[in-house]
Amino acid sequence: MRNSPQRLAQLRRLALLDTSPQRVFEDLTRTLANSFGVPIAMVNLLDEKRDWFLSCVGLPVAESAAETSFCEVFFGTDDSFVVAEDTARHPAFADHPLVKGPPHVRFYAASRLVLNGQTVGTLCAYDFEPRRLPAHKLAELQALAAAAMELLQRRLDEQAGTNDPDESAGR
Repeated sequence: MRNSPQRLAQLRRLALLDTSPQRVFEDLTRTLANSFGVPIAMVNLLDEKRDWFLSCVGLPVAESAAETSFCEVFFGTDDSFVVAEDTARHPAFADHPLVKGPPHVRFYAASRLVLNGQTVGTLCAYDFEPRRLPAHKLAELQALAAAAMELLQRRLDEQAGTNDPDESAGR
């Protein structure tokens, strides 16, 4: 659930909401956008009211309301990723206001970012045209998400004052 106290506590321990852009996440997001050839890619952190963009390529805003979040789909499934090759035909997105109306998003691929069992965000790619996602691109999305989770875990360890690699590996 988006409003789970445990999930929100984990998110707040990261101390990344409303911070300045960080190059390592910007590089990761740019890599996803370039590799997938999509106009929009981002790393989101999901608090109770919004998706805050830790890094974003292709949008001039820093956040979106929870009510219009594509990433909300992760709170209704245990899947580690979601791919909608044509959002207009996907049951989770066909009635979404950003699919039915401007900007008419037609492709969405995202991987859940999990720390200590809690979903804190997503790594996602969007396009305005439907597109196929070959298996090797899905594997790439998952590898980039794993890298993002490792970076977030390091941040969590720094915030907790620990840098024990054994502790990090046991997420």
